[in-house]
This record gives sequence, structure tokens and C-alpha cells, in this order.
Amino acid sequence: MPRFFPVPLSIILVLLAGCTGPRIESAHFGSSAAIEQVIRRYYERHASEGGASCFRPYIDGFSRINVLEDTPDRLVVETRYFFRDRAQEPGPGGGNACVGFNQRTFTLDRDRDGRPVVTNMTGEQYEPALRSLIRRMLPG
Repeated sequence: MPRFFPVPLSIILVLLAGCTGPRIESAHFGSSAAIEQVIRRYYERHASEGGASCFRPYIDGFSRINVLEDTPDRLVVETRYFFRDRAQEPGPGGGNACVGFNQRTFTLDRDRDGRPVVTNMTGEQYEPALRSLIRRMLPG
């Protein structure tokens, strides 16, 4: 006779499984967590969302990740993610143009030391000089 988990434990296991996001499966670029960290850091430094209104977006979580290319020297990842903006508070009724879902493709290569580095990202981006000025003006 098969033995089943108690109902409360089964519910907890299902909820925990639902909280884990998709993973980046790469045979050449290391762990999913390390790749995601490189992507998030690059996105925070270069991305823009919502036209000119979202200056400090960050990826709050990934909802879909597709590996388009995985070679020893190059990784191309298509992502769908949930973003927020560190400088924007939700508006009346919780609405905010700087909170939502979007998708981008990231291309990663290796630096001289063999570490993964993003070399290209699709989507809206700010010029580095403007980005630098805005970062200095905003706290955090």
C-alpha cells in the first residue's frame, strides 16, 4: 500500500514548487543563479522601461527563460520578467507605469578571465552619461 504525504505537507510542497522560477540551463556558463545575477546587474545598469519615465528599473523575477544558443563562448537567453523601478512609488490604486512584465534577449560572452558578461541586451536603454547623472541625483 503506497504511503502519501499528509495533506498540509503536500500543500506546502506544491506552494514551494510554484515559488521557484524558471532556471537557465547552460552546459557551459555555470549555475543558473550566477547567470541570472549577471543579467540582473547588467539590466539595472543599462535598461529603461516605460519610455523616459522609469529611470531605475530592476528585475524582480523571471517568469520564462528560453536558452536560444549555448556554446562554450556564447549564451543567448530570451527572458520574460517582472520589473519594478526603485525611484517610482505605486500611484493611486496601485497603478504604476514602472511596474510590469516585459521580455528581452540577453547575449552573454566571456571576459578575459572566463567569467560570463552580458554583451548585448534588446529593448529600451539609456545612454551611460544620462544614466550616471540620474543615479547620482537619486538616493540609493
